[in-house]
Amino acid sequence: MNKTVDAIVVRLIASLVMCLSVVLVAGADSYVTFRDGSLAVFPDSCVASTSLDDGWVTFIAVDGTTYRYPAAEVESIDGTLQRELPSITSYRIRKKLNYQVVADAEGRIGDTTVDVTVAGIGKWLTASFELSDERARAWVDGQVQHSGDSRLDFGQGRVYTVGYPGEVVLAVDDAGRCAMEPFGRQYVVTADFLTAHATTVPRIDINTADSADIVSKHEYLDALIVIDGAGVFPSMTDSVKVRGRGNTSWSANPAAKSPYRLKFASKVAPLGLTRGKNWVLIANKQYGSMLTNAYGMKAASLIGTVAANHIIPVDLYINGTYKGNYNFTEKVGMSNNSVDLDNEDAATLLELDLYYDEAEGQKFLSTPRDIPVNVKFPDFGQDSTVITLDDIQRRFDALVAAVEGGEDLAPHVDIDQLARYLLANELICNKETFHPKSTYCYHENVLDVSSKFIFGPVWDLDWGCGYIWRMPESYFSLLTDYDYFNRPYNAQQYEFFRNLSRDKKVSRRMYEIWSRFVGDGLEELCDYCGDYYRYAAPSLTASMAAYPDSADYAGQASRAPGWFRARAALMLDRLEKANPIDGDVNGDGEVNIGDINALIDVILSREQSPVADVNRDGEVNVADVLALIDMLLSPP
Repeated sequence: MNKTVDAIVVRLIASLVMCLSVVLVAGADSYVTFRDGSLAVFPDSCVASTSLDDGWVTFIAVDGTTYRYPAAEVESIDGTLQRELPSITSYRIRKKLNYQVVADAEGRIGDTTVDVTVAGIGKWLTASFELSDERARAWVDGQVQHSGDSRLDFGQGRVYTVGYPGEVVLAVDDAGRCAMEPFGRQYVVTADFLTAHATTVPRIDINTADSADIVSKHEYLDALIVIDGAGVFPSMTDSVKVRGRGNTSWSANPAAKSPYRLKFASKVAPLGLTRGKNWVLIANKQYGSMLTNAYGMKAASLIGTVAANHIIPVDLYINGTYKGNYNFTEKVGMSNNSVDLDNEDAATLLELDLYYDEAEGQKFLSTPRDIPVNVKFPDFGQDSTVITLDDIQRRFDALVAAVEGGEDLAPHVDIDQLARYLLANELICNKETFHPKSTYCYHENVLDVSSKFIFGPVWDLDWGCGYIWRMPESYFSLLTDYDYFNRPYNAQQYEFFRNLSRDKKVSRRMYEIWSRFVGDGLEELCDYCGDYYRYAAPSLTASMAAYPDSADYAGQASRAPGWFRARAALMLDRLEKANPIDGDVNGDGEVNIGDINALIDVILSREQSPVADVNRDGEVNVADVLALIDMLLSPP
């Protein structure tokens, strides 16, 4: 009996203490610390009432939502937080992690704010940051942010919450709904984009020796180049060699709007891009095409194709004469600012191109298919190499034969990069690929049987984006429903690319990539369309006045997001129908033990792939492993 009385007394005392705690925090915020170390914060402004009944601590939110906790699990309830919150100690926007950002930017950290000034086009950024405690995490809109990986739209300020896992706070949204959110120190992070203040794009002046006209695609002229970054990009002055370039876009007429090739004596970083010797000025000579390369290259970069070119709009002057709006970009090639390899001794860069205009000994027709292949690297007459033209053709022919024979392509080509390359061209609707023209791939080591062809970089996009011959008004208007890989082409080369897209491993990888892209990646591309146009608009207007082009570029910029979304939806539908196997995470056409290993890899990489979402709950986690095991153990 005494033991029973003692137990009752202890319980009463405990209840009184708990009640006393609740009374003490009445009218103030409540910081509920649990015995497992977690924390729940109930701001007084969000709470209608609190109580302790039958061993339960209860908070009723202003919207009527009830939060109940066993009193035995509660360590304490305090009116103030009994410790310091973690903080942001450094915040950077790094050039190498952000396409189109041309300079590293250091954030200015205050008590509740972080401000950073960004030089580049587009408002989506990947931030690199450090926190005061390695146990701490940063959240934005309830999503954990990973330094150097997570990507956000900074068109407006973003609120970061820095705290510890397991610590939450009750919050009320604008509609009066209550929910628990991560608790911690809050910072409003604001990015100031220099392009938002710019009134002009960079100006490039090229002054040739003795003011000689540039009339050759083969002979370089000595020149002085002066680049004015217009308050956004770095400026520079240097000597350079210049000549014409291009095929249908080239004209020997000095008055024409023609493309040019630039070659510096040593590596330079014009406009803040990666240092290199060789650069290109794209004329976008075709009426209505002055946005296509900018939008298309941005898409390629977001999809993850190899060595995606950077596009910076510039006003070009040659010997004092205005030449119009141009795109300044890297020259595709084996170099640190394009296809960058550690060792090029046995490497090759190929261009599949109907022009087939390299010298003899620098080109071949594939067997089978007669695909015209120009060897862009090595130049057998100049470059040091241990390979021959026969070595290159043997490896390429093996790839073509594998495609023709329906064999496993994995020994011949990088499946992931091929999938990304095909997706980028399909989204852009780049019909040049099927001629083929300007279709690049490279091989890191032709003599190494374990080395594979890698498709890319994407190049020359003025025959994409909805364009129909001699109809400049078709850009970003037509061909939203263009079935890219199922057209009635007769060319053998088209069959080659169609067959590549139908390979099971390639198709599955395309589906995995595209399922993720149709989300933030697509939204970033759509936002970029407006950002790029607004920045380039004065230059486009001036160029149209100087060189005939009556296209409605403002209309193109406004239509482009809808055009890309329609194309993306069509592609996703096609890929979903082509990849119906549930549980086939590794894309080998079967569901087996290998898919468990592949699923674990996806979980560890924090990817949210629909193919790996075996139980279809919208998340990829351990529950999917259990669902996959159950699928394997279930009788057929």
